[in-house]
Amino acid sequence: MHATQPARVLQIGLGARGRMWARIVQTSRMAQPAAYVEPRPEARQQAQAESLRAAGVSGGASEAPVIPDLDAALRTVEADLALVVTPPEGRRELIQALLARGLHVLAEKPLALSFSDALAVVSSAEEAERQLGVVQNFRYMPSSRALRERVQSRRYGQPTSATVLYVRNRDGMAPRLNKYPLVIDHPMLLEQSIHHLDLLRFVYDAEPQAVSCVEWNPSGSMYRGDACAAALIQMQGGLAVTYHGTWVSGSDAMAFHWRTDFERGVLIQRELFGDLVEGGVTDTALQPLSLPASEPFFSDSLALLEDFIGACREGRLFGSSGRDHLRTLSFTLACIESARLGQRVSIGEFAGRHHPETVA
Repeated sequence: MHATQPARVLQIGLGARGRMWARIVQTSRMAQPAAYVEPRPEARQQAQAESLRAAGVSGGASEAPVIPDLDAALRTVEADLALVVTPPEGRRELIQALLARGLHVLAEKPLALSFSDALAVVSSAEEAERQLGVVQNFRYMPSSRALRERVQSRRYGQPTSATVLYVRNRDGMAPRLNKYPLVIDHPMLLEQSIHHLDLLRFVYDAEPQAVSCVEWNPSGSMYRGDACAAALIQMQGGLAVTYHGTWVSGSDAMAFHWRTDFERGVLIQRELFGDLVEGGVTDTALQPLSLPASEPFFSDSLALLEDFIGACREGRLFGSSGRDHLRTLSFTLACIESARLGQRVSIGEFAGRHHPETVA
């Protein structure tokens, strides 16, 4: 990858999220689209309806082609990195083919639906000496960065307990949303909660030790798998986290609340992407924290993409690497096992039984 020229991006997938990614790549000064791969005619038509250059509607001489077949794209397209925006099923072979072509790969989360597939992909990237990044874009939200900075400053001492509440009536049929969560197992945990669990690791800079989790799917849910989850999580350092997430709410109004109590104060996020307030133990009023303006899901993803390109250019390990993602995926799968068994699961023991490579 050239140190100053924009990275040439081969994007796989033009679904709902893929169409946003096309706009992100076109916006970045560090990237340029090399080509798009999308086998589904309806997805190409939708991209065209949204007037993306990805669909070839601009008529510009420099626009990137849309290619229905991945093998044809790999034979004919010169690229530096691949952006994988496809459902997680079948990603193992897809990403391994991209790595074999010598491309760095940035893939949407979860990397795979099974740990064995995810581990195989991570191992392939390390053997190929290519960067493998996973889109944990919530880490790049200004609110998440501010939370992490505040926690790490130890302004109020050590965090002692936390509560995370995420309540949403998610219409899985909405045109702007990908449809595969409607039919996968554990959609709440694998598609949504995985973001929140990853943020626990990122913001508190700590690994989970144990989890007790339950899943359920309310009557009337449009999801095949469990669309709700609740967990009690024990983190390193004694921090206890209570988590509740649902996609099947009795109200269309979004509810989000993340409260962290410290030895000498409190830090609260009162909206999904902002409204942070803090205060000391004797303060009578909480004070707001200033956050930079951003477009949710766009600004954060753009920042992630450019950080990934920078890591590839500089030879440094990307923070949201495939190897790091294995820990978040293991955390999520341990929640699923806890719900299945109806008992508390030790994360270390779970990892040791199922994938000892991640324990070290």
